[in-house]
Amino acid sequence: MSLKAFHAFFIVVSFLLSTYFGGWCVSQYSVNGSLGMLIAAFASFVVASALSLYLLWFLKKYKKIGFLALLGWLLIQPQTSWACSVCLGDPNSPMVKSVNSGVWFLLAVISSILVGFASLFLFWRKREIRLSVS
Repeated sequence: MSLKAFHAFFIVVSFLLSTYFGGWCVSQYSVNGSLGMLIAAFASFVVASALSLYLLWFLKKYKKIGFLALLGWLLIQPQTSWACSVCLGDPNSPMVKSVNSGVWFLLAVISSILVGFASLFLFWRKREIRLSVS
């Protein structure tokens, strides 16, 4: 798989996840009435719209990608693999609470790693500027 095809696949997967998350937030808003869920749903649908526009632009720019085969593969997957038992179970069960805690922990770990990489790149940039001036 080429890098361009992987990029198109990644955009499609990101669009699907963003749309799914927006739908989940809407369902949680209808259950809890939390304003945060409504804001998260709106933001998720905005991101999904931006991803769809970006996907159209990307596919227009790179016309030779076999993205239809990839999209077809995604659509023929069985629907039972789209949701886990935690998502379909009791929202107050200990399993759901532990999965939510695990997701937040992984989000914190990944965010700290990304901040570390960004800091490293900024450090290298400043060092390069300082060395080029000398």
